[in-house]
Amino acid sequence: MLAKEEKTPDLRVRRTRQHLQQAFMELMTEKNFQAVTVQAITERAMVNRATFYDHFADKYALLEYSIREWFRQTLNNKLPEDFRFSAENLRLLILTTCEFLDQLNDHCRPTDKQLLPLFETQITTLMREILVTWLEGAQLRESSQRSSPELVATVVSWAIYGAALYWSQENRAESAREFVQRVNPIILASLNHSSAIESHKVSSQ
Repeated sequence: MLAKEEKTPDLRVRRTRQHLQQAFMELMTEKNFQAVTVQAITERAMVNRATFYDHFADKYALLEYSIREWFRQTLNNKLPEDFRFSAENLRLLILTTCEFLDQLNDHCRPTDKQLLPLFETQITTLMREILVTWLEGAQLRESSQRSSPELVATVVSWAIYGAALYWSQENRAESAREFVQRVNPIILASLNHSSAIESHKVSSQ
């Protein structure tokens, strides 16, 4: 299952948020986060301050929204439309997360590194949503039913993020694809769903 777009009550709401997000991301390429002001964002987006505060409590809330939507769009662009639980799709999820963090590091200024906890929360939350859907749709073997899908998804989403962060911050002697080939079996084993994956493969053939 792909990452669903955030539901909003009005098309105008989505458009306004998109304008604010675009203005914010443009400004972040020009200066560090602390130097970006709500006034600058609204002027670039050509909306008034009252409109900004109708949508976001402050620039931190806009940052969280922007990271979440950027990652959501990256997942939707990179992953297949019929995105079901399998070893290969888990590999694609890990690879996409590695490549996203690599891109995020390229765009993030050294002075903005303190924002990483905000990035972590948005990225892992979105991954957890996908994993919960996978786990709820899979035939879990009896031993793994002791833990709820929400707990398993939370643990695995942080494992994927941690692995991707490790790769993106190291002096990379191997490509993301090579790294994921090594990491995928480790995370797959932590899911304890080998039998479910095999049964899905058989049923889909």
